[in-house]
Amino acid sequence: MVKKRWKMEDGRWKMKVIFLILLLTSHFSLLTFLYGYTNLGLNNFGDVVSGFSARSVGMGSTGITTINDASALAVNPATLLDITANKMLISATPSYFLFDEKENLLDITNENVYFQLTGLGIAVPVVRDILVFGVNNSPVLDYSYRSSWTAFSQTMQKILYTENVGSGGLRKTDIGFGLKIVDELNVGFSYGFLGGSTLEEEELILYSNNLPSLKSDADISTEYDGHCARYGLVFNQSNYTFGGFYQTPSTVKYDITETLTVANLTTAVSAATETVSKGDLKYPEKFGLGFSYRFKDKFRTLFAVDWERQNWNAFTYVTKTVNGVDTNNISQNPAGYEKTDEIKLGLEMWLNDWVPVRGGFRYQEFYERWDNTVYNWYYLSNILKEAIPTFYGFSFGVGYVLEKFDIDFGYEFAVRSYETTANDRYDEDLQRFAVTTRVRW
Repeated sequence: MVKKRWKMEDGRWKMKVIFLILLLTSHFSLLTFLYGYTNLGLNNFGDVVSGFSARSVGMGSTGITTINDASALAVNPATLLDITANKMLISATPSYFLFDEKENLLDITNENVYFQLTGLGIAVPVVRDILVFGVNNSPVLDYSYRSSWTAFSQTMQKILYTENVGSGGLRKTDIGFGLKIVDELNVGFSYGFLGGSTLEEEELILYSNNLPSLKSDADISTEYDGHCARYGLVFNQSNYTFGGFYQTPSTVKYDITETLTVANLTTAVSAATETVSKGDLKYPEKFGLGFSYRFKDKFRTLFAVDWERQNWNAFTYVTKTVNGVDTNNISQNPAGYEKTDEIKLGLEMWLNDWVPVRGGFRYQEFYERWDNTVYNWYYLSNILKEAIPTFYGFSFGVGYVLEKFDIDFGYEFAVRSYETTANDRYDEDLQRFAVTTRVRW
């Protein structure tokens, strides 16, 4: 987290900046329900989490045909039988994130480091080699975010300080099963309970003669409740596997409590207000296809590719009541939301019977799009170019496999750069470390 000194040329710029910060703060408070670890997630409905186990992270977040722990319920429940057909399995995946974001117009850099449990589950064979039940908890949308900014005048006097800290997120607890239909075909089903709580804390301090004069604190806490279903299938042949899943749309209810406290530090007068809003958001459907192939070489090389699509163009939200009063609002779709695609590639090679090494690539689009005006030198005119913010991730991993205990390590480095309609540019780096332990008996 870096504080930036920004020089103002005169008092008019000082007033403009104060007005801009107040406007942005109120805009975030009123329109945002789910924040994320990026600026885009902050201004929309969160950042989509991809890859729930260390093996998946190390193989480019693939998993539709290759997931190897109880988080299969969140990816493709049909793979449960391929994971453990005759032994109980417990898996846990703690993850560590490092995120760096640079906004170029004001030259502001935000750094965020946080821990998250990205998978915790159990799978239990009920009918040996035929039916496996399981339970798993994993994140859906991430809310972790931290940013701060300090502005100085030309004479190096403080003008304002603002800080935004978010925590929590939307998580899903899946209960489901994998069932063998014939030797080559497995099907699966999981029912997901969506829930979680988030907290955003916003602080704004204005200064006069380098001393704090006005302080505003906004605490926004949110509770979520919803559900969805996921269907999956896997078709196995000698060396290759096909798979697919479909996740239904889900209606998630939210309750937002916003407490705003404004204090005049000069006169010691303060006032506090509380606003409670309730409404629904319709989380969009998601589906995907996967393919993997096992080569007959001494390394038992496994190649996997996944494609996933989520129909964010069908996302809607509505605030139904504010402080118990019906708003008579109707559901609306945010402007600029489009379908998103994810393409994931993974590779695994066994050095011996107990040590696999992995590598992968991930392409992940963000769901908000807009048009930027750019100058085309060939046509010598301005044209509109669609901005598609996209993460490009590169990963690797390693595992250690024993008879009753496995441990996997996965690392991903992802980058994303995009320009906004205000000719501003954001450069983002995301690093993710994941460790998965699996115990069988």
